[in-house]
Amino acid sequence: KRAEEAPHDAQRKLSLHAADLEATVAERTAKLKETVNDLQSVSYTIAHDMRAPLRAMGIFARLLMDDVPAVSASPEGRNYCERIVVGAARLDNLINDALNYTKAVLQDVPVQAVDLSKLVRGLLDTYPNLHADAADIQIDGALPTVLGNESLLTQCFSNLLGNAVKFVAPGARPTVRLWSKIEDGFARVWVEDKGIGIPKHAQPRLFAMFEKLDDKYEGTGIGLAIVRKVVERMGGKVGV
Repeated sequence: KRAEEAPHDAQRKLSLHAADLEATVAERTAKLKETVNDLQSVSYTIAHDMRAPLRAMGIFARLLMDDVPAVSASPEGRNYCERIVVGAARLDNLINDALNYTKAVLQDVPVQAVDLSKLVRGLLDTYPNLHADAADIQIDGALPTVLGNESLLTQCFSNLLGNAVKFVAPGARPTVRLWSKIEDGFARVWVEDKGIGIPKHAQPRLFAMFEKLDDKYEGTGIGLAIVRKVVERMGGKVGV
C-alpha cells in the first residue's frame, strides 16, 4: 500500500510545487511589467520636459544673433550664441538617440514579412543624405523579404547607411554597396562602404553604447548600439 501511495504523494507534492512556482513567476512578471511601464513613462517625460527647453535655448540664441544689434554686431557675441545653438542641438540628438534605444529595448516586436528591397529604396528616396546627388549607393541584385519588424528594420538600415555616407574623408564622395544571400534559413545582408575604415583593435567596441571611434565626426555613439539591439530583438545577429 505504501508503495502504491508513494507515486501519488509525489505527484501531489509536484503539483503543489508547480502551482507555487507559477504564482511566483506571475508575481515577478507583474513587477517586471510595472518596471517597464515606469521606464516608458520616464522616457516620455524626458522627451517632453528636456527637449522642449533645449529647443527654446537654440531658438532664443538664434534670435539674439539675428535681432539684437549689440550681439549680431559683435563677433564674440555671435560666437557665444553659435556655441549655444550647437550645444543644444547635440544634446537634443543625444536625448533622441537614447530614447530610440529605450524603445528598441522595451517595445513589443510583432514580426511580419518585410521586403528589404522596398524598404531600403524607400530610405534612399526619403533621406537627403542618401540621395544620388550626395552619395553613390548601389544595391546588387534584389534584397530578400524577411520576417521582421518594419519599424525596427527602418531604424537599423537608416543608421547603417547614415554611417556609411558620413564617415568618409573630407571632400570624398561616399560610395556604398549593399548585397545579400540566404544561408540556412537566414538572410545575410552586407552594407559595405569606402569610408575611413575601422581599426581592427576597435572593432569589438563598435556596437557598444556611447562608443565614438573618431571625434572629428558628429554623432552620439548610440546609432550602432541601436542597430545591434533591434537586430537581436528580431532574432538576428550583427557584426563587422
